[in-house]
Amino acid sequence: MATTLSGNLTVLHAEDDRAFADLTGDMLESVADDIEVVTAHDPEGALERLAEEPVDCIVSDYDMPGMDGLELLEAVRADHPDLPFILFTGKGSEEIASQAISAGVTDYLQKGGGQDCYEMLANRVRTAVDRYRSEERYHNLVDTAPVPIALFSPDRRLRYANDATVDFLEAESAEALLGTPMPAFVHPDDHERALERFGSIMTEDRPAPEMEFRIRAVDGTVKRAVLATAPGHYRGEQVAQVVVRLVEE
Repeated sequence: MATTLSGNLTVLHAEDDRAFADLTGDMLESVADDIEVVTAHDPEGALERLAEEPVDCIVSDYDMPGMDGLELLEAVRADHPDLPFILFTGKGSEEIASQAISAGVTDYLQKGGGQDCYEMLANRVRTAVDRYRSEERYHNLVDTAPVPIALFSPDRRLRYANDATVDFLEAESAEALLGTPMPAFVHPDDHERALERFGSIMTEDRPAPEMEFRIRAVDGTVKRAVLATAPGHYRGEQVAQVVVRLVEE
């Protein structure tokens, strides 16, 4: 993520049409004095530029020679899984939009004429970068927190676990836990209460009172713990956040 003393946002614009690239750079910088645009005239150049210096957001055309915008997105995601990536294209269709969303694009916007289009693009860039930076701060705080903190997606699967959670569950790594259904971590006799608690968090969108559960570690060990649960958002998805406090026997 780019850090500048002025607080400006650096946008890498991938666009093979040089005239349109110049227009976009000029218009974005004219409607948003906090945005600086650097341009790559082909996807390969965009990847080279990204490897050389950090940027806050990528704005990319779809129809480009050698590699289209979705293929560029895939290449970027290999090394930068969370970097804001906005597909800004004149080739609009429901199929492309669906493919972009499935591929993990941050946002999708059709090109248009006039200042309004660029003001909208600038707002989309700011929103994406603000969210990205917030999640970076969240990770910096939570990753090394001394208490177990876990996030579950709406389908009740583990989305994130910090180091303390990995230790608490006697797991090899966070990666080994990701995708595990929430009931797998709860004693069978507590399943009904846990599912009810999860459902209320996701539907009522408010924190729930602390409640004690019996938690099962990966090796089958059962531990008593008090869970504080609350709704939240992680990488654009609604989640249930669980903070664990071990009950001493």
